[in-house]
Amino acid sequence: MHPVAWIVWSAAAGIVAMTTSNPFYLVVLIAAAAVVHSSHRRPGPSSRSFRIFLLGGLGAIVLRTALVVFGTVDAENAAAAALEGSRLAALLVVFGTFNSVADPFGVLRLAPRRLHEPALAAALALSIAPRTIAAVARVRQAQELRGIRIGRLRSLTALAVPVLETGMEEAMTLAESMDSRGHGRGRRSRYRPERWEVASGATAIVSGVCTVAFAAALLAGRGGLAPSTFPLRWPDVSPLLVVAAAGFALPGFLPAGRAA
Repeated sequence: MHPVAWIVWSAAAGIVAMTTSNPFYLVVLIAAAAVVHSSHRRPGPSSRSFRIFLLGGLGAIVLRTALVVFGTVDAENAAAAALEGSRLAALLVVFGTFNSVADPFGVLRLAPRRLHEPALAAALALSIAPRTIAAVARVRQAQELRGIRIGRLRSLTALAVPVLETGMEEAMTLAESMDSRGHGRGRRSRYRPERWEVASGATAIVSGVCTVAFAAALLAGRGGLAPSTFPLRWPDVSPLLVVAAAGFALPGFLPAGRAA
């Protein structure tokens, strides 16, 4: 799948997540992201980033709901907090899916010369989660071979310090690699352009259409995008918007394609 198609998919899915707090739409969107992840996840640490962000999303729902104890504790406030947490969870899952299926440095290769530095910063930011997961796995394996049980709270320092040290070493290696390629001195490597496959085009078009459906509902004030919590009511559901949210699962049923 073309990197731009994944950018369009993740941006469109993120916009949809931000336009609604309706749990029915958000659950469908999260399920669609899970389908895409299971079909297109890349091998290696990046594939595990989806689970990390999924757990982070669940934690966000629990934490946001738990914060109600600092205010008025009632069903309405708890429901409002849970819905806000669900929206954040959907955003985290979409971001985790993008991390698991897209190559961050593929985006860097597509960036124009003038946008190379911002694209590089974005690529590095997107690769933090996979690189951290890989570092944690390597350190845990090394510590287990030495007989150190990382599961204990007192042993977390034995895990955190080597992970931070590994991150510093990787940053230095990347900086040296960038310097050797003339980054920042007007030179950059040229890459073979990637082919825009039919699956990539279908993904971008359908993602855009699904986002337009939610945007139109938001402007019209229809579809139950913001369920009432004061007073607390059962959310309204639009079958059309359910289909639109499910449309983000389309890439999961399409071949990945190959770059030319």
